[in-house]
Amino acid sequence: MKRYLLLVIAFLFLLIGCASRHYFTVEEDVVRMCLRKPDAKAVYFASSLDGFEPVMAKQNGDEAWEVTVPKNVEFRYFYIVDEVVYVPVCAFKEHDDFGAENCIYVPRM
Repeated sequence: MKRYLLLVIAFLFLLIGCASRHYFTVEEDVVRMCLRKPDAKAVYFASSLDGFEPVMAKQNGDEAWEVTVPKNVEFRYFYIVDEVVYVPVCAFKEHDDFGAENCIYVPRM
Protein backbone atom coordinates (compact mmCIF):
# COMPACT_ATOMS: atom_id res chain seq x y z
CA MET A 1 0.00 0.00 0.00
CA LYS A 2 2.82 2.42 0.87
CA ARG A 3 4.45 1.70 -2.48
CA TYR A 4 1.22 2.54 -4.31
CA LEU A 5 0.81 5.76 -2.32
CA LEU A 6 4.38 6.84 -3.13
CA LEU A 7 3.76 6.14 -6.82
CA VAL A 8 0.60 8.29 -6.77
CA ILE A 9 2.43 11.13 -5.00
CA ALA A 10 5.30 10.98 -7.52
CA PHE A 11 2.80 11.08 -10.39
CA LEU A 12 1.06 14.13 -8.91
CA PHE A 13 4.39 15.97 -8.62
CA LEU A 14 5.05 15.13 -12.26
CA LEU A 15 1.68 16.60 -13.25
CA ILE A 16 2.30 19.75 -11.24
CA GLY A 17 5.64 20.23 -12.99
CA CYS A 18 4.03 19.77 -16.40
CA ALA A 19 1.34 22.34 -15.68
CA SER A 20 3.81 25.04 -14.75
CA ARG A 21 6.00 24.90 -17.88
CA HIS A 22 4.60 22.66 -20.61
CA TYR A 23 0.99 21.78 -21.26
CA PHE A 24 -1.46 21.08 -24.05
CA THR A 25 -5.15 21.56 -24.59
CA VAL A 26 -7.28 19.35 -26.80
CA GLU A 27 -9.73 21.31 -28.91
CA GLU A 28 -12.29 20.28 -31.51
CA ASP A 29 -9.86 19.19 -34.24
CA VAL A 30 -6.40 20.21 -32.99
CA VAL A 31 -4.12 20.04 -29.98
CA ARG A 32 -2.62 23.31 -28.77
CA MET A 33 0.92 22.61 -27.46
CA CYS A 34 2.14 25.32 -25.05
CA LEU A 35 5.47 26.03 -23.43
CA ARG A 36 5.71 28.67 -20.73
CA LYS A 37 9.06 30.40 -21.29
CA PRO A 38 8.31 34.14 -20.92
CA ASP A 39 11.97 35.22 -21.20
CA ALA A 40 12.65 33.30 -24.42
CA LYS A 41 13.37 35.31 -27.55
CA ALA A 42 12.47 32.51 -29.99
CA VAL A 43 10.82 29.11 -29.56
CA TYR A 44 10.50 26.44 -32.23
CA PHE A 45 8.52 23.20 -32.08
CA ALA A 46 9.95 20.15 -33.84
CA SER A 47 7.95 16.96 -34.25
CA SER A 48 7.82 13.69 -36.13
CA LEU A 49 4.69 14.97 -37.89
CA ASP A 50 6.87 16.73 -40.45
CA GLY A 51 10.28 15.08 -40.12
CA PHE A 52 11.30 17.27 -37.15
CA GLU A 53 11.35 20.41 -39.26
CA PRO A 54 11.29 23.27 -36.70
CA VAL A 55 8.12 25.38 -36.74
CA MET A 56 8.19 28.78 -35.06
CA ALA A 57 5.85 28.97 -32.08
CA LYS A 58 3.77 32.07 -31.40
CA GLN A 59 3.51 33.85 -28.07
CA ASN A 60 0.06 33.99 -26.55
CA GLY A 61 -1.30 36.26 -23.83
CA ASP A 62 -0.31 33.85 -21.04
CA GLU A 63 3.44 34.32 -21.58
CA ALA A 64 3.48 30.92 -23.26
CA TRP A 65 4.60 29.90 -26.72
CA GLU A 66 2.18 27.74 -28.68
CA VAL A 67 1.66 25.71 -31.85
CA THR A 68 -1.28 23.64 -33.03
CA VAL A 69 -1.01 20.07 -34.29
CA PRO A 70 -3.48 17.41 -35.47
CA LYS A 71 -5.63 15.94 -32.71
CA ASN A 72 -5.76 12.18 -33.26
CA VAL A 73 -2.16 11.40 -34.22
CA GLU A 74 0.65 10.08 -32.02
CA PHE A 75 3.93 11.93 -32.52
CA ARG A 76 7.32 12.65 -30.98
CA TYR A 77 8.44 16.21 -30.25
CA PHE A 78 10.81 18.64 -28.57
CA TYR A 79 11.34 22.40 -28.51
CA ILE A 80 14.24 24.63 -29.52
CA VAL A 81 14.41 27.59 -27.14
CA ASP A 82 16.84 30.36 -28.08
CA GLU A 83 18.79 27.89 -30.26
CA VAL A 84 19.05 25.23 -27.51
CA VAL A 85 17.13 21.93 -27.65
CA TYR A 86 14.66 21.69 -24.78
CA VAL A 87 12.77 18.51 -23.88
CA PRO A 88 10.12 19.40 -21.29
CA VAL A 89 8.84 17.23 -18.48
CA CYS A 90 6.23 15.02 -20.12
CA ALA A 91 4.33 11.83 -19.35
CA PHE A 92 5.90 9.76 -22.14
CA LYS A 93 9.49 9.91 -23.44
CA GLU A 94 11.75 7.82 -25.62
CA HIS A 95 15.40 7.85 -26.61
CA ASP A 96 15.99 8.79 -30.24
CA ASP A 97 18.64 7.51 -32.67
CA PHE A 98 21.00 10.35 -31.67
CA GLY A 99 21.16 9.57 -27.94
CA ALA A 100 18.74 12.33 -26.92
CA GLU A 101 15.16 12.12 -25.67
CA ASN A 102 11.87 13.13 -27.24
CA CYS A 103 8.47 13.58 -25.67
CA ILE A 104 5.66 11.46 -27.08
CA TYR A 105 2.12 12.79 -27.50
CA VAL A 106 -0.40 9.95 -27.26
CA PRO A 107 -3.99 10.85 -28.22
CA ARG A 108 -6.65 10.31 -25.56
CA MET A 109 -4.09 9.81 -22.75
